[in-house]
Amino acid sequence: MNCPNYEQVTDAYLSGEIDGADWRSHLNCCPDCAAKLQAESDFDLIVKHAVNEERLQTRQLEAHVRAEIRKSRKLWHIPTFTKMRYGIAATVTFGVLGLATFGYSKGRMDHNAVCSDAADDHQEEIVAKAPKKWRSDMKQVEALSAKIVGDPSVAERVAPAGYHLIGARVCTLHDKDYMHLDFSDGSNEISLFVRRLDSPTLKSRLIDLFSSDDSVERVETFSVGSAERHDLSLVVVSSSPVPDVQKLVNDAASRL
Repeated sequence: MNCPNYEQVTDAYLSGEIDGADWRSHLNCCPDCAAKLQAESDFDLIVKHAVNEERLQTRQLEAHVRAEIRKSRKLWHIPTFTKMRYGIAATVTFGVLGLATFGYSKGRMDHNAVCSDAADDHQEEIVAKAPKKWRSDMKQVEALSAKIVGDPSVAERVAPAGYHLIGARVCTLHDKDYMHLDFSDGSNEISLFVRRLDSPTLKSRLIDLFSSDDSVERVETFSVGSAERHDLSLVVVSSSPVPDVQKLVNDAASRL
């Protein structure tokens, strides 16, 4: 590089001096410095994308990072400080990739366990009519809702159109207490499970970032759907087809 300003581009970019009139004038007539500025800007976008993107395109991101690392090895004339930036950025990016993988796996395992327990509960308590203590008086249901969910009106709010409440009780799904609501339209009974989410920690926030969105899937002979809104978690179990249960989940979640 023949331009005496080439080695100063990185420092000027980091300090904000690059936006000055003198630098802008120089960049317009120096392709080498302009190319280096573009490389710095592109690399910052890669790092910001890795940190802020909610659903990481991991293969593309990893390819970008590896390409930048290879490029940095070839640029022997880059100052030590700039090389450190590449190393730090690569470490952060691969850390985010690892967290994404862990968060997604942990979220899926917890989700599958909850859905499986909900299907078992529905089979035992609704289909097989196991003798359980249900609360059917609305005052008792409201008291139970206030205790488990923190809001006495939840049972009434999430009732699907055309269904009436048969009863409510406490049940445990994946080691968490839920309020189990039994609704019927006269010919079909469905289960809605609701609980208040735990107080979020940094770890849980990061896991939730990469966990799945609202979904409905088949679990044995049932369609099981789940959703989270505000600070409440909802699970719906029915023998109806998946599209019908997806609508039930969406409608109930919109009223949480």
